[in-house]
Amino acid sequence: MHITRKTNQELVVVDSLIWLSVLLFCFFAGFAYRTFLEPSRNAVLGLGFVLLFVIIPLRKEIVTFDAASQQVRWKRLRMFKVATGTVPFSAITGIRIEALASEHGGQTYRLAILTADNPVPMSDSYGNGRAHYESLRQEILNFLHLDGSKDASTSDVSDEASVQSLLMEGRKVEAIKLMRSSQKIGLAEAVERVDAIEEKMKAAK
Repeated sequence: MHITRKTNQELVVVDSLIWLSVLLFCFFAGFAYRTFLEPSRNAVLGLGFVLLFVIIPLRKEIVTFDAASQQVRWKRLRMFKVATGTVPFSAITGIRIEALASEHGGQTYRLAILTADNPVPMSDSYGNGRAHYESLRQEILNFLHLDGSKDASTSDVSDEASVQSLLMEGRKVEAIKLMRSSQKIGLAEAVERVDAIEEKMKAAK
């Protein structure tokens, strides 16, 4: 995730893995050429398998903060499916860093736009480098003229924000992993705490 355009009127943040798809497509093209020269059933099956790996990382999200229209526009491309949406500046209460426990015991991060209702993730994927996301978050807050000192901007699970976000996405296993990683507790206790947060969310509906 990085800023691709910044002016007084517009800030554009892009998160994309299309470059990986392009790289894999180059490999696919070479493999397809060899298959064309020496066709066989196994080669064709292998070609389809390689094409699958070209398509899987095909994703891109563009989030545009437009001061002229006083709204955020987001556009999400996922394997040829496109979703769009808008959030008015007046509905934004902050920008939060959300954390997710990685397979290796560390944490990965993404940004989310905070509103009075549900947060709006700025990406489906999580990345490494908390310092980078903190810097990016601050640039967005400065553009929006928001004070980020009072919003839920940290990945500390004590505010329950990241866990709630994962639960709303139906990712309870990841929420439990995050609880364990952040609080340094056992599996049983992590499950118990996440269940308690989930019950609180249900009761609030």
